Amino acid sequence: MRLLLVGYMFGFGGVQTHTHYLATGLTLRGHEVIVMTPPRMDASEGELPSARNYRLEVYNGVSDAFKGWPIVSRDLDAVVVCGTGWKAMIGSLRLPERAKRIFFEVMSGKRSSFVDPRLLIHFGFDAIVGQARPVEAQFRREFFWSGPSTAIPALPEPPELFSTVPPYQPQVNSDGSLRFAYFGRLVPHKGLVFLIENWGRFAPPGSTLDVFGTGSDEAVARRCVEERGLAKAISFHGKYPTGAGFVSLAQKFDLKLLPTVGEEGAPLVLLEAMACGLPFVANGVGGIPDYANPDCRITDGDINEFIPAVRGQILAMRKGLIKSDRLQDFYKQNFSFEALVGRWEAFLDNVIGDGFK
Repeated sequence: MRLLLVGYMFGFGGVQTHTHYLATGLTLRGHEVIVMTPPRMDASEGELPSARNYRLEVYNGVSDAFKGWPIVSRDLDAVVVCGTGWKAMIGSLRLPERAKRIFFEVMSGKRSSFVDPRLLIHFGFDAIVGQARPVEAQFRREFFWSGPSTAIPALPEPPELFSTVPPYQPQVNSDGSLRFAYFGRLVPHKGLVFLIENWGRFAPPGSTLDVFGTGSDEAVARRCVEERGLAKAISFHGKYPTGAGFVSLAQKFDLKLLPTVGEEGAPLVLLEAMACGLPFVANGVGGIPDYANPDCRITDGDINEFIPAVRGQILAMRKGLIKSDRLQDFYKQNFSFEALVGRWEAFLDNVIGDGFK
């Protein structure tokens, strides 16, 4: 297959991670892959992926998009757009008609405004993919899509590509305390402040919470910690490492917490924790319910259920009911690099062959 993937590739967000590893995996399977990205939006963002086996091009903006990206081969089988920009949608529609057009929704599926770039799906796109079943369903409703659609998860950073992921060996503290972890952006809807405000309702005495991430809510969260006298229990560490470094870090903790509220896709960091054998408790908004498994707890999306879910998870852990090897097997079977690249490859082959209706 000759494929074009379109997505913003500067930095380390979900679109960049998914697009890079999907392009990597499809190329390893013998397909010709080009990735197109708009120019850097913010000077403070990271660089383009340096270690890659696929072709990566930066387009110049509106003029390139309206020309159908002339630097791209005309002989394409399919283009997959990941993101919400006008230029990405227009550029895809300007490609030769033989190329199948697919939109991949990695947000919640909710329409952002009356005039949303994703409405251009009605002018020539062949199929929609949501990164989870709730995302797919919401997208169909919000954008009045009656055509073909399916749900396929986005690719996380796969720890198995960087090193052998060891079995997770949880260490039980003799005093009953636990080591909680928060990995993710520090923004209001992710719920870090909620954890701090409710710390005494779920954390056993002597427990700690290590916060990894940056964002607009960091100052608010730090102030909340100080006001409640929790500086010895809750600490901030900035960005977390990638690759083998993330595996080593994640396996130092007992439980990952994500009390996110509002519009959500399906956070890749939950899959990355799962790969390491680290169980989590998450508020089940957006596509998060698609990650359900016997060793983690996901609420019905009501944040009021989150604290009871954490308490229930702690009780299950103390009874020995949580099996980290089972969690790692669940990841391998459903969300590993090989599993997800295989699902995307089969889907694209089906769409190109007109077998997906």
